[in-house]
Amino acid sequence: MTTSSERSKVIETSDTIEAIEECYRLGWTDGLPVIPPVDYRVREMLEHVGMTGEEELLSLEMRKRVLTSENAAANAVMAGCLPEYFPVLVTTLRTLEEEKNFVHMASASTSSPSILMIVNGPIRNKIGLNSRDGLFGPGWRANSSLGRAVRLCFMNGFDARPGTLDRGTLGNPTKYTFCIADNEEDSPWGPLHVSRGFKPEDSCVTVAVAYNPITVNSRYGHTGESVLYALADTMKSSCLCDRFPGQWVLVIGREHALTLQQEGWSRRQVQEYLMEHAARPLSEMIQCGVALGPAKPGDDRIIRRCAKDPDDILITLGGGTGGRYSAVIDTTGYKIRTRKIDVPGG
Repeated sequence: MTTSSERSKVIETSDTIEAIEECYRLGWTDGLPVIPPVDYRVREMLEHVGMTGEEELLSLEMRKRVLTSENAAANAVMAGCLPEYFPVLVTTLRTLEEEKNFVHMASASTSSPSILMIVNGPIRNKIGLNSRDGLFGPGWRANSSLGRAVRLCFMNGFDARPGTLDRGTLGNPTKYTFCIADNEEDSPWGPLHVSRGFKPEDSCVTVAVAYNPITVNSRYGHTGESVLYALADTMKSSCLCDRFPGQWVLVIGREHALTLQQEGWSRRQVQEYLMEHAARPLSEMIQCGVALGPAKPGDDRIIRRCAKDPDDILITLGGGTGGRYSAVIDTTGYKIRTRKIDVPGG
């Protein structure tokens, strides 16, 4: 395999704006301006994690390409990352390396999935990741640039560009960036990474090949069950039930979480309720066109559930306190993974 052909290309310009325009001409951007990947900035990234630039982080055999730490560092610079963000990106790419086929799907599929990153542990506050107001929106450098760096790695490292090797039919705004932090401090269920077997003091990233978050607007649901029923109803909608059974990420908003906390709903009880109520007969799935037909007698008695196991429903707390909203994120066949981040200096 080879690394990106642009790896050794050196562009000289004395004007910053012209350098940005040259990045556009070379096709290195996601449509937004990038920071030119000057050598000293790339070296700062690598030195922060003690890498040489030669380490292989992610490879896609079907593209005959390998993404090295130098490639990743250059894309991180272009995305606007600071060196202290780089350990999160390195860990994310190494996590994606564990299951190549669905990673390729994230770069090429017609259904347009993207890479979701959920960060836990002390590194959240160290680098300023947002877990509260405007969680999925703009305004936070770490969230925006880390998610963006992943997409630039795919575009520049694996030629995953719309209309060529990225065959997304409709595209997805989360392909720009899809990085959030878990609000551990306010969660009634504790940190996400602890529920997945890690220590509270560990810094971790949970990685999924996922679709855009669907807002669940349960403004007048003032019991725990009404909130969960709204979540289940969203999960079993005609498009989302295409993934039955699958894995899910539920981002519970602060006000919904308070209601659930006051009634004593545990993480496991929430998961089990959704397993029971986010279900649909096979006959309806065929009618919606998300399961192969034609329908046969008895298909109305074959119940497809949202997941095979309650642990396939990941629960994280996020968002502000300005409304009663939560979000459902459905994922692909990629197994959601959580990995500890090797943070320089501990």
